[in-house]
Amino acid sequence: MTRRYPITQHRELQPSFRWSAFRQRRRPLVAASDEILVHRIGADYVAGTVDATTAAQATAVSAVNVRRNVTVVVQRNLESADAEWDFPVAVTFHCTVVDPVAVVRARRTAAILTMNSFLAQAPRLGGVCEAYGPGDEERLRRDLASLLKLRPTHTSIPGVKAVVAGIDVGRARYLGSEA
Repeated sequence: MTRRYPITQHRELQPSFRWSAFRQRRRPLVAASDEILVHRIGADYVAGTVDATTAAQATAVSAVNVRRNVTVVVQRNLESADAEWDFPVAVTFHCTVVDPVAVVRARRTAAILTMNSFLAQAPRLGGVCEAYGPGDEERLRRDLASLLKLRPTHTSIPGVKAVVAGIDVGRARYLGSEA
């Protein structure tokens, strides 16, 4: 799992008449073998390699990870309706960038936070474990899998195709007070 995904690096380029900008342009971002550079030129974006003239006009450049099936793991705790039991849930996504320009336009650098908010906004996800108690972890996992299969994840991160790869539900923890 990567720490920053899908945008791994971003640099705002200052106007070329300042000395610090001159040094900055001499050390441009270099894309790794599994990355692609996206240059912002005014309101337009250009993905891939550009010539020197286009690079000089760029106001920003971003390196986007385009490796296939990058693993993103999101962990949440789901409480039962009576708030006595807590279920630790880890959802694994396989993500692939399909449109690097859309990713840079959306300025997404933390896919884990985006997918976590996706899970938080899922309808009925908070109430899905109302009828579950200790020992029902496998049934909860199956129900979560069927619920997440119905909701498209590709709308959560623009330009990224995300597929639910797995769901792991840990043992229920007792949260209630001792009587």
